[in-house]
Amino acid sequence: MECIDFKLNDTNQVSSKVINFNTLASELKLSIPDYQRPYVWKIKQTRMLLKDIENTKDGALLGSIILHEIKRDDKTIYEVIDGQQRLTTIKLILTALNNHDELKEDLKEYDNYLNDVSFFHKISQDNIKINYEYIKNYLSDKDKAKDFLENLENTQFIIVATTKADDAFIFFDNTNSKGKKLESYDLIKAFHLQSIKNEKMLNKWAKYYESLFEEKCKTQPNIKTLLLKFLIPTRLWIKGSSRDNKFDKVAFNELCHEDLNGKRATNMGILSNYKYGDDFFKYLRKYEKIYKFILEKNNNFFKYLWKPHSNVGNLNTFDGLMICLVLCESKFKNSEEILASLLRVVYSHRLLEDRVNCPKNAKDLVKHIYFASYASEVEKLLEKKGQKCQEEELKANKTIKAKTHNELTAYLDNFYKNFENKIVYKHKYNDERKK
Repeated sequence: MECIDFKLNDTNQVSSKVINFNTLASELKLSIPDYQRPYVWKIKQTRMLLKDIENTKDGALLGSIILHEIKRDDKTIYEVIDGQQRLTTIKLILTALNNHDELKEDLKEYDNYLNDVSFFHKISQDNIKINYEYIKNYLSDKDKAKDFLENLENTQFIIVATTKADDAFIFFDNTNSKGKKLESYDLIKAFHLQSIKNEKMLNKWAKYYESLFEEKCKTQPNIKTLLLKFLIPTRLWIKGSSRDNKFDKVAFNELCHEDLNGKRATNMGILSNYKYGDDFFKYLRKYEKIYKFILEKNNNFFKYLWKPHSNVGNLNTFDGLMICLVLCESKFKNSEEILASLLRVVYSHRLLEDRVNCPKNAKDLVKHIYFASYASEVEKLLEKKGQKCQEEELKANKTIKAKTHNELTAYLDNFYKNFENKIVYKHKYNDERKK
């Protein structure tokens, strides 16, 4: 067995080697940091890996592994930055192979392989259980299992090791053809967590972020909603971007900034930038709480609004409404006061266009709300916009009778039932619904 020495030091901070699995697993103390995403491989990816190992000749190359070398209690630990899905699956393979008494002795040298890794996320636990059962059945034949272990030990990896976390992240292989491409929210989490040195804080924010993946209830926004249907479109629209979809393509660059020259930027509200770390998660949690507050506060009313399950990258009218409400609440704490007039303006375009993916009016409002100094400015703007909406609707000759079977009818009826005493704008629907 070869001895691994990456020879990393202050002048040589990156090194790479091609080594077989036997050497990797028995010589290196590997650890999967908490900021990594959950174990997401399904049977499809597991089966592909099993086939690659089973059909290997003279040591198949199973891709690259990115490691961050750290010192802990005078021991050298290698944190897995990229490759955790493959390495975790191989851990399941070794566990399944250990069911054969004939292989137990051979497997002892791998007792320390990922032995202190814990998977607290339910997504990881569910996938581990399903994949392990599949692997155990796949390797149930003892002769097949013996040959498989020999093949596994001879498989090879390109190992890239570095002492700098930033370099490790730059090398992050997010296009591994054998696995699942990392999503923008995975990269954002890794970027901000990898810089937190306090283990207690790292675990806290890692668990908080992972909790946002869970579908708890209708009033609990998940990470996809927060990033791709609120934070990213809001920031881009304020800056004047014309982008209306595929926000996941720009999410990482928008929320992860490499260099602020060590100077703290002025608090710019939702446009604030954070190099990395604790402040970003506080920023995320702030808007998550506001978003959740508005959903809970208005849940009985919102349930009458048509909220289709559109693609993550596409915004519908309700998303536009929520963007404006959260922005107003974060600045002026007046979301309840302006809900009726805001909804009147935002949903007018939904009516005129007769389609769900049309947050145009919301997009036109966002920049005005962000730069407003007083809540009264927003209220006057909505009054002006409401009058214009009324004119456009009358000009287009849109009537509620023409939309008797449209989901929008329910919205209009409920709108007036709940807000007739508050609404400022009187338009033709108020008379139409009484006919």
